[in-house]
Amino acid sequence: MPDQKGIQRVQRFRRSRRERGDRETNVWIPKLISDEIDDLVERGRFKTRQEAINHALETTFVRKEPNTVT
Repeated sequence: MPDQKGIQRVQRFRRSRRERGDRETNVWIPKLISDEIDDLVERGRFKTRQEAINHALETTFVRKEPNTVT
């Protein structure tokens, strides 16, 4: 029998993420990259795999203007 409390918790989590505009996407990651992500998490560079992946996506796809002092 499924754990109803666990199922409800996941549903609430996903609903809250959707409400703030996040989108859930499944992506196949090559073993080499997956191993590197795991290593970075293990060494403490990132707290979670999700944080590491989000960092890589943001670094690649979100353009930020550099701060310049004149």
